Amino acid sequence: MNINDIYVRSCVDGGLLYVEAPGKLENLQLKDAAGKAAAAQLFGEKVLDNGTVRYIFDASGLEKWSPDTPVLYTLECSAGTIRFGYSELRPAAENCELRLNGSPCYMRGYIRGIVAHEHPNMTGKSLKDAAVKNIRQAKKYGFNLVRFHSTIPTAEFVEAADEEGIFIHMEIGFAYEMDDKAEKKNLSMDNKAWADTILKYRNHPSVAIFCIGNEMHKSGHYPEVRALYEQGRELAPGKMIMDNSGWGEFDRQTADVYSQHIAYFFPYKHHGDMFYREDPWLINGSAYDEPLDKEFSGSGVSAAVHRTVNPAKPYIAHEAVHYIEIPDYSALNAKFDAFCAEVGEDYLKANDIRKPRFMTALPELIERKGLTDKLPDYIKASEKFKMMGLKTYLEECRLADLCGFEMLQFADCLKYENKNGIVDCFDDDKYIPAEWMRQFNGNIALLCAFREEVYYYGENVDCDIFISNYLPQQSIVGGKLVLTLKKADGSAVTIYEGENVTLSGKLQKVAEVDFMVDEEDSAQQVEFCAEFTAGDIKINNSWKLWFYPDKKVTFDGEVRLSDSDLADEIEASGSSDRVVTDVFDEKVFEDLADGRDVILFYHRDTPGNTFYLPGALERFKPCIWDRGSNLGGIIYSDLLRKTLAGGRYFDKNMQPLLEGGYKVCLDEFPCKVNELICGVDKPVRDRMKGIISKVKDFIDSDTLRNFSHLFSINVGSATLTVCTFSLKESFNPAVNNFLAELLGNPALCATDKSITPEEFKAYLAAEKARGEREEDVMNHFWEIDNKLVEDTLFWEQTGLDLSKIR
Repeated sequence: MNINDIYVRSCVDGGLLYVEAPGKLENLQLKDAAGKAAAAQLFGEKVLDNGTVRYIFDASGLEKWSPDTPVLYTLECSAGTIRFGYSELRPAAENCELRLNGSPCYMRGYIRGIVAHEHPNMTGKSLKDAAVKNIRQAKKYGFNLVRFHSTIPTAEFVEAADEEGIFIHMEIGFAYEMDDKAEKKNLSMDNKAWADTILKYRNHPSVAIFCIGNEMHKSGHYPEVRALYEQGRELAPGKMIMDNSGWGEFDRQTADVYSQHIAYFFPYKHHGDMFYREDPWLINGSAYDEPLDKEFSGSGVSAAVHRTVNPAKPYIAHEAVHYIEIPDYSALNAKFDAFCAEVGEDYLKANDIRKPRFMTALPELIERKGLTDKLPDYIKASEKFKMMGLKTYLEECRLADLCGFEMLQFADCLKYENKNGIVDCFDDDKYIPAEWMRQFNGNIALLCAFREEVYYYGENVDCDIFISNYLPQQSIVGGKLVLTLKKADGSAVTIYEGENVTLSGKLQKVAEVDFMVDEEDSAQQVEFCAEFTAGDIKINNSWKLWFYPDKKVTFDGEVRLSDSDLADEIEASGSSDRVVTDVFDEKVFEDLADGRDVILFYHRDTPGNTFYLPGALERFKPCIWDRGSNLGGIIYSDLLRKTLAGGRYFDKNMQPLLEGGYKVCLDEFPCKVNELICGVDKPVRDRMKGIISKVKDFIDSDTLRNFSHLFSINVGSATLTVCTFSLKESFNPAVNNFLAELLGNPALCATDKSITPEEFKAYLAAEKARGEREEDVMNHFWEIDNKLVEDTLFWEQTGLDLSKIR
């Protein structure tokens, strides 16, 4: 008898343990970690209809395995030895949650596997040592699951996961072709690999999910998928079987848990409802081809009916977050070189470790573009923006009706330049504090839902406080909730203290809060803090809010704006010394020639523009993977930092100014300018550049572009200030205060940087002759920001045949 023929299955709810084998087992014993007889008495044995012999143990005395308590036992018999854990992870009967050992469980996963999401063994030690380090680091940040993307993990990793306590989602994989609708066809599935893998790993308590593969559309329609699902259920009834990770019909019966592509928008403001929308499910629709929208007309009646989507299984977010930042290339190179010198050439060859091209190519690009002095600011700005995005996404995900997420990814990939990890490619800490992340990524977390983050003084702030409780013992009685406001001057005001807060488990609203902050002379950032304590449980979290005075926007000059709503918000004197306009035409140069300072609210798409400044559309969302152009920004002006109640780097109070705006690329600007606020671009290639144009190098013109949101320059004897912020919401407190300062303070943009009108016009003429500079394929998808994922129409518009791209 092969040892893999024996199956150990836990039934925690019934207090039982089953051992099943194709025949009788001799000398069957259960032992604990110390080698002593486990507290599990054999009730008896039963021969099933298929000839399998089932041994039934009273397991009520066994300790339960979980990521928090990875207790292991050993089964010994004449066929060999099996290490197992007494653990049961399954969907609830009502299919709306996952339960671990009888308690609701929230999966907080990350991704490893294929080379784009992986790094080699960078420990200098064994594969087991590397696995242990990765798992311990992940758990330190609050994770309890790892998905191996299209990959079966090593036996060493599974062994370490059993011992350290983390769940595994492994994907056996399938082959396919891509058709012109971006759907996979001609699926080829290796049933032997599927069965062999399940048999090999089904007794490991860490293995939670056996999955066929990644991103298969309409998986519920394939009979071969159904066959593999049923085979998986038969071979490992105590494990969860997943048909694919990423897509599928909302009512299919080929998976025990769904992983849904729900992550491409940033869940904030206009996409704040993304976790509550049906869009991700409508892409594949019903497994029964039932139309979800029908119309009726007849007998004097017309009607339209939309069948709402109700997922038939619990679901988690597929490939969530994956926000990137700019690393310190000098430090990374030094660390890599020191590691290589320490481990030696033989170790490097054995583990296929080579210095990736980006480590040398990007420092060369930075030096070539003259960005060396800016890089420290770029790094800090990108880190702050990533942390803002990470916290926002995971908190909003946790407030929604999901059972968890799988984040792309925990550790940086070594080969590619997109640094979307929490730790680096050595699994070492970067800049994100583990205790900060555990505030919203642990078993229990305080959450808060705000209507806004920016307010006028005296305006009512209303929010709801939630506690997401997935502790094994969920019921908590007698907790204490404290809410505090920490003001900009360092003082703290406790606005609520409440005893005997009772928690029943999962997501629970515990308070509705209304407050306001009295008028002060200047804007300020306030930290809203929540703390909950109950016995040895103590959790806290905090959120930033901004308060502004309601300022009158005045302008000592001529207002010449095509946006009449914005013009109405400005009280102008009509003086002839200054002009504010949103159309970049010949009149701007006439005003400058007459000695009138001009403030230009520039956007590429404003009707009437004669001149064109190269740049990109702006969105207030982090870059993911290889798409986007916003890694935060830098506010150089001390006065504007005070005006906006912000620090040096962008935060949420900048959203109303950035969303839907523009940014000018100064890479080829003919002279130095006075930069007041700049944006930070990503140091990542658009993958389609290589696929379509076969360009593998980093290109100066679309990597780490020198973006500016606000700059000034003397053109002849007068000053031109270019502002690219979105100012349509002039009633917004942050926009209002920015406008008041920009228009009301002529000295704000004073500069000694200058250019002649002739030089400037020559540059503008050359740019116009080159034509409008378009974003690369994936960047363009990011900037239009109107679809969950790239669809057939998008690929057609970009002129790509997906059937030829794998």
